Amino acid sequence: MTTKGEPPSESFIRSAGDGRGDEYRILVVCTGNLFRSPLAAGLLQQGFDEVAPGRFILDSAGTAGVSGAGATNDVRSLARDWGIDLSEFRAKRLQSSDIVNADLVIGMERWHRSQVVTLDPRALRRTFTLREFARIIHPLSPTGESSSRQRWENLVSLAQRSRMPPSDGPEFDDVVDPHEDWDAISQLMIDQMLPSVYEMVDWEYQHGPLERA
Repeated sequence: MTTKGEPPSESFIRSAGDGRGDEYRILVVCTGNLFRSPLAAGLLQQGFDEVAPGRFILDSAGTAGVSGAGATNDVRSLARDWGIDLSEFRAKRLQSSDIVNADLVIGMERWHRSQVVTLDPRALRRTFTLREFARIIHPLSPTGESSSRQRWENLVSLAQRSRMPPSDGPEFDDVVDPHEDWDAISQLMIDQMLPSVYEMVDWEYQHGPLERA
């Protein structure tokens, strides 16, 4: 709640009148919204649907996305191998409204994290790279929250307070962009992306037994 003359808080803006339910909303961001972010978002949606059906909503966008562009044949083929249908997928350019509507924003690189925060500075505490977030949450545990939303709101708060650079160097928080040479780079992208996606889904699986009962 706000008082007269005070700007509304971010939580008020994000919750007021948006018609959202109890679902936890995660936005995945890359550059063109054609390679990394739709694949990561698809995998996360697939995983969360298995361990906590109906509790998570994934979306993706690109900092330089060409709105309306479809995924490439290579990306669609890889997604199909993973059981994800991107045949109707269309890219979109990141807007501030996408950030406001997200409970958690996941970038593929540190640069995407910076771009999100530049567009909406209030998102700083809930914006991470994929590998950074997975690395941070691995040892964290919930504090008795009963719903996925409560657990993940608490998790993001804990993750923000636990931020630290990777011991191997800052580049280990990034997922490589395969757009320049898919055949040469895509496997590295996969190797960097999948463990972090699995870490996020597994965290919910490990800490959300009440909702699966």
